Order: sequence, then C-alpha cells, then structure tokens
Amino acid sequence: MLARDNDTPDVTVVIPAYNEEDAIGRTLDEVQAVLEPHPQSWEILVVNDGSRDRTAEEAASRRARVVNHRRNRGYGASLKTGVVNARGEIVVFYDADNQFDPNDIPRMVSELAEHDATLGARTSKSHAPFSRRGGKKMLGWLANYLARTNIPDLNCGLRAIHRDLLLDYLHLLPNGFSASTTTTLVLLKENHDVKFVPVTVKKRIGKSTVRPLKDGMDTALLIVRLTTLLDPYRVFGPVSVVFFILGLAWGVHYIRLGRGLSIGAMFLLVSSIVIFFFGLLADQVASMRRERRYSERD
Repeated sequence: MLARDNDTPDVTVVIPAYNEEDAIGRTLDEVQAVLEPHPQSWEILVVNDGSRDRTAEEAASRRARVVNHRRNRGYGASLKTGVVNARGEIVVFYDADNQFDPNDIPRMVSELAEHDATLGARTSKSHAPFSRRGGKKMLGWLANYLARTNIPDLNCGLRAIHRDLLLDYLHLLPNGFSASTTTTLVLLKENHDVKFVPVTVKKRIGKSTVRPLKDGMDTALLIVRLTTLLDPYRVFGPVSVVFFILGLAWGVHYIRLGRGLSIGAMFLLVSSIVIFFFGLLADQVASMRRERRYSERD
C-alpha cells in the first residue's frame, strides 16, 4: 500500500526526472497500480531535476512526493537527493521514461531479505540503441577486469538497496549518468552481497539526454579513478609490468647490438619500479581507509 504523509514507509521508490512530462504520468500510474496491493508500505519520491516543462505538476497530480532542484544538476545528483529525502529503509531507483516494468520492483525488494542490494540485469530481449552497444561492451570489459568479477549489467537504472548502505557511499557518487556505474563498482569492490536480477527494458518515451561519446568517455575515466581509489594495485600493477617488459626488451636489444643499456630502456625500467612502489603505497592507504570504515560500522 502507498504510505500516507504522516506514515513511515518501508520502501521509497526514487524517480529522477528531467523534462519527462510525456512519460512521468504513465510511469507513475503503472508503478502505483503495481505497488498498491502489496502489504509493504511504499512512497514514491520524484526528484524534479530543474525541468522546464510540466514534469513536477504531472507528478504532484498523481500523489507522488516531489522534491525540486532549482536548476538541472544531473542524474546522479537527483539520485543523491532522493536518498537523502527518502523515508523508507529500502530505496528503489526507477527511471521516469517508462522503460522499466514496475512488476520487477516487488521482486527485487523481496530479494533484499537475503542480499545487501539487488541490481537489474537487462536481458537480451531488452531494447538497446544500436549506437550504444559497442561502447557498453567496452565499458563492461574494462569494469570486469578492474572489479575482478563478471558484471552482468554495469549501469542498469533499476535497483533496490538498503538506504543505510547507500548513505555510506553517497559521497562517492558523481552528479552525472555515471552514478549507476559507480554504485555497482563500489558495492562489488567493497564485497557487499549483490544479486543481479534479470529485467526486460522497453523503448523509452521521449528523447534520451545521454550523450554516448562524452558520457562513455567520462564513465571509462570514472571506472579507472574509482578502482584507483578502492583497489589501486589493479591499475598500477599492470602499468608497472608493461613498463618493465618494454624497458627489458629495449635494453636487451641495445645490449645485443653492443651499445650498452640505452637511456630510454633505463627510463622505462626505473619508471616501472617507481610505479610499482607508488601502487603499493596507494594500496596500503586504501586498505587503511577500508579498515577504518568497517570499524566505524561495528
């Protein structure tokens, strides 16, 4: 059932929306129709991210709680605002563009009895713009390597997570579209119990504001930065090895020619050693940060 204003709901469905007046009404109608019969109490929180159309009015007319940004701050900023303002112990992220099936929400929430988070994993039947498929595969390969695990879906926007857990990592979330990617990587790198739930996504209503090239490059950079923060040696180790192999090959080649060890080979070998120890130091700092966070939880 949907919670009243003076009640504390069990679950908050956070819906970030930017210029979604054509889709938000239908999305809310479908979500409310699915959630109303369930025994848990729910609230729907729409974060209006500085929309210039009637998104806020459409949401308010359908009994959703609306929080407004005075200007457009980004998808990630809207998610953070939603988490801070959520009253439920569980937070569900759900897009406003009518891509998702609301029947997946109760299914994902029910899994949280045994898991820290449930993340949507889009099936092969899901709609996906052709122009983004190549970039998503490349980002997926990079994320799988850096996270040391197979990630079925890196950035699906449909996910259910305990609010207390989200608050621990809210400061790491960027304001842009990479917020979903960041959440996935942080949960996995910090060894939380994450379950990927298969979901089917349909074509969205309206035009997407995602810029594939720019947002893709930003996401790739963010994956590397985040891994450097949480597991630095996964980045510095391979770079050190590559420099060492190149320096060794270059040095052996010049020695065989009778020219001795070249300056270029020496530079690469010394650089590999510096990078190795720099990565080792960064890894120790990351370990201390992780231990302190765990002790604060206990």
